[in-house]
Amino acid sequence: MKKNYFYLCLLLILGISVKTVAQTDPGTANLKHQWTFDNGSAIDPIGNVTGTIVGDGSLINNAFVSTNAYMEFPAATIGINAYPELTIELWCTSSAGKNSGWTMLSYFGESVNGGGKNCTFLSIARGDNVSMATLETTLWDGCTGAEFDDGKMHHFAYTVNATNISLYIDGVFISTKALTAGNTISNISNSLAYLGKGGWTADPNWIGAYHKYSIYDKSLSADEILFLYQKGAEAEAVISTTVTSLAFDNNYPAEVFTVTSSNLASDITVSAPAGISVLPTTITKNTADVSLTAIYDGTTAVDGNITLTSGAKVVTIPVKTASDLSCFTPLYSNMTNIIEDPGLNSLTAYSGWGTRVASTIINDPTNVYCGAASMKVGNGVATGSGSLNFEFTNTGLLEANTTYRVKAMVKTMDGSFQIGVWGWNGSSPDINNVTFTTGATLGANYGMFFNNWACTGTVGYIDNWEMYIAPDPIIAATEKGLAFDPEYKSAKFNVTASNIFEDITILAPTGITVSPTTLAADSKGAEVTVTWDGTTAVDGKITMAASSGLAEVVIKTTGASNTTCLSPLYADKTNMMPEPYMNNASAFGGWGGKSFISIIDNPDSVYCGSHSARIIGSGSVDVSLVGIIKKSTPYIARAMLRTLGGSYQLGVGGVDVNGAASDVNAVYDTQGAWQPVTLEFTTGDSLRVNNQPFFINNWGLTGTRAFIDNLELYEKDPNAVVKVSDLIRSVYVSNGKIVAEFDLAHAAVVDLAIYNIQGVMISNVQKSFTTGRNRNVFDTELPNGVYLVRMIQDGKTQFTKVIK
Repeated sequence: MKKNYFYLCLLLILGISVKTVAQTDPGTANLKHQWTFDNGSAIDPIGNVTGTIVGDGSLINNAFVSTNAYMEFPAATIGINAYPELTIELWCTSSAGKNSGWTMLSYFGESVNGGGKNCTFLSIARGDNVSMATLETTLWDGCTGAEFDDGKMHHFAYTVNATNISLYIDGVFISTKALTAGNTISNISNSLAYLGKGGWTADPNWIGAYHKYSIYDKSLSADEILFLYQKGAEAEAVISTTVTSLAFDNNYPAEVFTVTSSNLASDITVSAPAGISVLPTTITKNTADVSLTAIYDGTTAVDGNITLTSGAKVVTIPVKTASDLSCFTPLYSNMTNIIEDPGLNSLTAYSGWGTRVASTIINDPTNVYCGAASMKVGNGVATGSGSLNFEFTNTGLLEANTTYRVKAMVKTMDGSFQIGVWGWNGSSPDINNVTFTTGATLGANYGMFFNNWACTGTVGYIDNWEMYIAPDPIIAATEKGLAFDPEYKSAKFNVTASNIFEDITILAPTGITVSPTTLAADSKGAEVTVTWDGTTAVDGKITMAASSGLAEVVIKTTGASNTTCLSPLYADKTNMMPEPYMNNASAFGGWGGKSFISIIDNPDSVYCGSHSARIIGSGSVDVSLVGIIKKSTPYIARAMLRTLGGSYQLGVGGVDVNGAASDVNAVYDTQGAWQPVTLEFTTGDSLRVNNQPFFINNWGLTGTRAFIDNLELYEKDPNAVVKVSDLIRSVYVSNGKIVAEFDLAHAAVVDLAIYNIQGVMISNVQKSFTTGRNRNVFDTELPNGVYLVRMIQDGKTQFTKVIK
């Protein structure tokens, strides 16, 4: 006692400050669950809950290591919404630079229409380059700090009580946020509990190693969190590495990784097989984030292990090599490939979104085309689930007014993927040509991608990716094919030439004229007008030829008029849709997987004439009604629709700014058949400025594919509903089902629907009926109540009430 007092006095005399850092052991009374991943186990000995690995991950070296995986827990068993308070604690080491997307470490909540909801999560690497702890059951309350994707071990914790959410990193308080009223732990959904994944289905899994994951039903104090940080991640001897295997080839001969150790009695000795050298060969015990470099000599065939040894503790890293000299022959031996890692060995050189992970000769040898690795894209479950991007922005690697050539080895498993370019010409849409010419001005950012957005495949592989300024003579057209019908007899495309040394001659088949017929050798986006004479059947090609290059545009015509399969809703009114037959893609807006198909490439899916619209996956076909519709006016729209996999909707937006703020829509599922579908709406006394879309999409619905044709829009008579008489003769209930009887003066397609008394459509059919008396039985089983039956025929509408 006297000795300690003497030293304290001495320090004070010498002017040395004494600072006490408070630490408090939180104990285990409030520790509800804890996963240490020791002994190759994902069992929680505290709460007896076991995690399940989903994807490419493993339990190794006292950690859950994710190369592209997450761990799922039974959320209802954990029951986090019954906690009075909450603390989430995590020790982890990221795979440096591989978490550029919207990743999450922990997530409790649900997923609604592909988005997270009623949730709490912790994220340390996000698309906006911050870390964040969040609670969201009414509004989004989150506290933020610096982003961590540095390949080093860190400690993260956040707490939630009745009033605040707070974030701590490496034992230090970072920030706090007051909670919005109603934003409470009790409102968190018990649907999902994840480690390494969030409720936003398009977001990528976090990549790295999890060392310890703890959950408390108490909001720990700063002193208690500091105690947990000082205690460390492990209680037994541990050697952790940021790689679980290494694969090398001639073009990828080295890799840097880090080693962290705890509770060792001696330093670590590093050894490697012949052909591999590792520096350093000795690591000081119980140190964190020590960098090691493994180097392949380029000639020795290696299939062995790098070994890290400290006493009885031994960790092995499998290492294997392959030659890519015989399977990768570059397009040009005397030019530099713009793609920096053409062998697709590491994510470090690439950005992107969704699921993307390296497949190596160790972990996935059957899907490596050449050398040591290829890159896997997509989650194998959904389209639009991954993109591997190579960015050119601010690198000077992409130049304006320049033609490029791209080549890659691609393997798709269950459908289509695409290689494309964004930002190639200002704000123009993406293109997916393997030869392309940039515009005069590049976009704000630009690059190349390999993905399954708006495609049909769910998983694909890419290897040997190359891109060069094209030295070859090239003639490129912006259209691969043009289709015509009696209502669409003229179209345009643009031509760009590169490395051509004489004028380009354009030749067209009989029945087709082109203007001009000759283009200059150095044409950059020259416009060509194509016109069909309207009578000659054409199934041929336009050729653009010079002695040093050739390009073709397929031409096909149909003599079948769109009017033969479109019986207008009104015979005495003008259709207000600017492009009813889907011929001119530039007349439409939208988003996602929309495209316009023709009798050239999809003849069986075109309903009428030469073109139809198509949506694959998630997407929307939009028509702007600005300048077409007016205020305080009733309208009716109709379209031919074919849906597969579920329902789509017709809708309008911005048509009643001072009244209904939401869109007006009608939902249909045609179950693979072409059917006429309708939407009725009345505009308000104020329209949204410059944004009044008519749309067909599957936002929030179940449909996976749709085809669209024959759009119609008419202004209805103000008394169109009340003037109609004797359309429906009677509506009654028979055998528990609603029956409508009606007379028709001529055969017609009739739209019948049932609404409940709140105005919600609960059944809808469109059928062809014959002249005279007709009867329709609605199949839908309905509870007792009051219903309205609506009938639309020849643009006239009637509502009839029925009591069941």
